[in-house]
Order: sequence, then structure tokens, then C-alpha cells
Amino acid sequence: MTKGIIYYTDNQLDETLANTVRLQLLAAELPIVSVSLEPLAGFGTNIHLPVGRGYAAYFQQILTALETSNTDVVFFCEHDVLYPRSHFEFSPPDDNTFYYNTNVWKVRSSDGFAVRTDDCRQVSGICVNRRTAVTHYRERVAYVKDRGFTQRIGFEPFTHGRIVWPTKYQASVWASPDPLVDVRHGGNLSRTKWKPEQFRNPRYAQGWKEGTCPAWAYPSLSPLFTTPRDL
Repeated sequence: MTKGIIYYTDNQLDETLANTVRLQLLAAELPIVSVSLEPLAGFGTNIHLPVGRGYAAYFQQILTALETSNTDVVFFCEHDVLYPRSHFEFSPPDDNTFYYNTNVWKVRSSDGFAVRTDDCRQVSGICVNRRTAVTHYRERVAYVKDRGFTQRIGFEPFTHGRIVWPTKYQASVWASPDPLVDVRHGGNLSRTKWKPEQFRNPRYAQGWKEGTCPAWAYPSLSPLFTTPRDL
């Protein structure tokens, strides 16, 4: 089983943070396909899509990266998430399942304050058979092109049943020994909830914990915090 990384960015992120993330991904020593809205030289196999920023572009970037990669398994990696090496040790046991790494801390970029829940399923934590992902994202891109994007579609494949896709897959979870660090900088695609009562459905707040930036990522991120908290 061969493994690879797909990386996608809208090139709007602060370059210091973006470079920190890219350096950490290079440390995984896996082949990388990067798809960007502006040229990104020297970071894996880079494809520049000259399109405007938006949901349609986001899905098209992922599909382009999937179709360009040639590995059996892919890890979805985003430009504002730090990934520990242990994240890439996972091997999906089933080819027809999207696996989500739920060991995620969301860290506020201003001071390192962090929160987590028990069942955090995000696109940035997906590991999946590449051919399975290609099939689904072709259907997703076609759907958005035909009908437009609404929140009903959502982002995380097969975590809900609001859309009946032509090809049905499953979703499951795993947790890496070290947590992913999702940096919340104000320009993220999704909104951040810093209190459990901000969840409309309380079940998504189960296991709520508050803390500081995980120790493994603190040396890389601490220079970016404007008012850092002590561990």
C-alpha cells in the first residue's frame, strides 16, 4: 500500500504560518501533490488552477489533486493544519470507507488557547483509498456545478445522509497518538466554536476540553502567537 499527501490552498494564508505547515508536511517524507490558486513552486508536484476562490474551486482543487496523485491511499492536508508524523502511520483497513482522524485540537492563533471534542470529523483529517475519493469528488464537483453549493451538502463525505450520492461509501474514525493542530486564524473556511454552548446540537460538544497548544506543535507555532499562553 502506497501513501501520499494531497494539499490544497487558496494562497490567502499568512505566509509564515503557511510555510510552517508545509515544512511539517515535508517531514512526513511522503509524495505530495499540491493544488493552489497561485503558483507554488518547490512544494511537491504543484498544479496551479487559475480560478476564483470559493466552494466550487475548493472541491475542484481536491479532485485535481486526487486525479494527479498515483498512490493507493491519500491523506487530505490543508494549509492551516499542522500534522504530526504519527498521523501518517495510519493505514485504512477498508477501501470503501472515508476515515477521519478525530484527535484534533483547534488552536487560536492569537494566544495558543485550544479546544477539542471527542468526535471531530473534518476534511483536513481524512485518510482514504484514492480511487474511492476520486469517484466521490467527481460526483461532488458535478453536483455543485449543476446545483450550486449549499450547507446541506456539507464538506465531510458520508458523515450525514442529507444528500444521496450516486455512489455510496461509509465513514469511520481513528485517532493518531499525537493530535492534529488546526490553527484558527480568522480566515478559516468554517467558523470556530470556543464555548460548548455555541453548538446547535449538543452531541457535537461531547468530550469538550480546553487547554493550550499541544506541546509537539508549540515550538513551531509559538512565534506566531501575539499574546502567547504558557503551557
